Amino acid sequence: MPNAEWEIKFRNLQPEIRIERDRMGKIEKRKVWAGLGLIPPIIFLIAVGPSAVLHLMVLLATFLGLREYYKLVLPHSNRIERAVGIGLGLILSLILSVGGMKEISPFLVVILLVLAVLFMAVSQDLSSAISRMGIALFGILFIGFLLAYVSLIRNTANGRLWVLFLIITVWAGDIFALFIGSFFGRHKLYPKISPNKTFEGLAGAIIGSILVAFAFSWFFIPTLKIGSCTLFAIGLAISGQLGDFTESMLKRSAQVKDSGTLIPGHGGMLDRLDSFLFSAPFLHYSLLYFLKETL
Repeated sequence: MPNAEWEIKFRNLQPEIRIERDRMGKIEKRKVWAGLGLIPPIIFLIAVGPSAVLHLMVLLATFLGLREYYKLVLPHSNRIERAVGIGLGLILSLILSVGGMKEISPFLVVILLVLAVLFMAVSQDLSSAISRMGIALFGILFIGFLLAYVSLIRNTANGRLWVLFLIITVWAGDIFALFIGSFFGRHKLYPKISPNKTFEGLAGAIIGSILVAFAFSWFFIPTLKIGSCTLFAIGLAISGQLGDFTESMLKRSAQVKDSGTLIPGHGGMLDRLDSFLFSAPFLHYSLLYFLKETL
């Protein structure tokens, strides 16, 4: 009898599961098509502009991403909590962009001090203060800190080319993941967080990233060895998907389908940035330790 009851419940849930899977699939498609529309102007600005242009783009994306993040995870927080979180994230990103990693340690102490004083001062219910402070700190590090690695890559030798390598390779992984997952996806990767992602889609992301990384390096970074290029491409594909999963987890915990409405019908800034939040640090440290790229 218990087995029969569970079978009945499962059959009743199947329509809901299909609806959720279809909804998540539409979100992924919107993300890819919006990305395709953004690629040409972003590539152009990075390719022809000075490093300051990229740093400003990173700061703008950080501001928009943090604003969406706090609306998403702390919807009932007051303005000063959100303003302080956004401000600390922007300063952290600026310090990394201009000064590098050596100047970051003192400011991390400042961040913890400011957040501690802030939540002591504004918290009406101290039982939730520690959780809200942790959520605020996570946003500063997840967006303000991780996204600044794009600027750190720009500051390395041949930084312009490596930033283009990062963007094109990660976006290629997203596109291949969508199309291969849509046509051949059968085995779910982690349905608890993203019902539409499959192992086949992940394989597509890796294959697409490798192919595009090979093509890009062939024309623009001919000194990059095949083994290093393959390692970078695989790492970027996997870390890009991990960033996507993390942002999906945040949205599901907040019970929303898009992080924001920056691009009507296509979601918010976090939906555009998530694939770069872990992939940019991966490429930075790969360049630093494998290729010994320096400032």
